[in-house]
Amino acid sequence: MTEISVPAFEQGTTRVFALSLSDGAAQELREDPAAQAQIIGLDEVNSTGVEVFRLKDLSDLGLVGYLREGVDANEEDLQRDRRKLMALEGWVMLVHSSAFNDKSATLRPLPEATLIGTYAQEKPEAREILLESEAAQPYTGAPTDRPPQAPRGRASGSLVIVGLVMLVALVLWWVLS
Repeated sequence: MTEISVPAFEQGTTRVFALSLSDGAAQELREDPAAQAQIIGLDEVNSTGVEVFRLKDLSDLGLVGYLREGVDANEEDLQRDRRKLMALEGWVMLVHSSAFNDKSATLRPLPEATLIGTYAQEKPEAREILLESEAAQPYTGAPTDRPPQAPRGRASGSLVIVGLVMLVALVLWWVLS
């Protein structure tokens, strides 16, 4: 039995399995996440990361076109396996990285599921962006020696005088009443 290791947090990889099942069994597999997990030797899978379909449903696009256009598989990988992919008939199961919920897994597919290939997504070309704006330049201003300080003395002295005048006014009012 072949074992296939899937690393934790794998992203952007699709495994293509050819299915040796009757139409009825394949139809049931399409709708049953537990059966999808079982056929690749797991306890559970995220069914949103699994596709089961009949190849003739792809019509003119074909499996190679679907992997290129729908999955964005690496063109070199597709060219390597083009003959195998074109020769397939019947049903296939695509198992995407999202089926494993960021967990590592060891697949032990049943004899009814044959791994045809593993296809990584095309990596977008990373381009350096040159910023030539004045705002993007490092700060070149000279720092001040120290921050300005608040004025001392007058404001606090004025408050004390106002407070004393109010106190004297209250005492006079109390004495005269």
